[in-house]
Amino acid sequence: MMNSNHALVIGGTGMLAGVTTFLANRGYSVSVIGRTAAKLERLKTESPPNMIFPIQVDYYSNALFSEVEKAIAERGPFGLIVSWTPNYPALEQICEMNGNAISFRLIHVKGSRRYFEDEEIRVSTNCVYEKVFLGFVKEEGSSRWLTHEEIAGGVIEQIVNKKDERIIGQLHPYSERPS
Repeated sequence: MMNSNHALVIGGTGMLAGVTTFLANRGYSVSVIGRTAAKLERLKTESPPNMIFPIQVDYYSNALFSEVEKAIAERGPFGLIVSWTPNYPALEQICEMNGNAISFRLIHVKGSRRYFEDEEIRVSTNCVYEKVFLGFVKEEGSSRWLTHEEIAGGVIEQIVNKKDERIIGQLHPYSERPS
């Protein structure tokens, strides 16, 4: 199986913007899905020329699939998919669209509540499925959400140092599984 230097970052203009630029700076051709033209354009200007390929679409839109198909046709299948989307059926379909020609990694970024849920996506045997869970940070007697920089840093750590599962920050110790 061949490898691909084509990456897809779903939700890559907000908390994953640092991941998008990290990949572009390391030679990946990055197709990035975002909803805001200005944020997509900013990423292009902050990255090496011709490394960021914006896809302005909502990940709940049916137009998503034709845009992903076009990206695969133009730059080849994805060797890496990083996704922050609660739209699991769409993510499964994107993985299926990527085909069986190459093995690829899927880094699925999830909120901390997902850690306690059984919901997983179905992936093909040529996909290495890795999960990153977003927690919170305790400091000075209180807690706060992770910053975009902390989230991107944790996901980059996952890209570089592969694990089946990574937790960024700490998870809330739920006393029972959510319903």
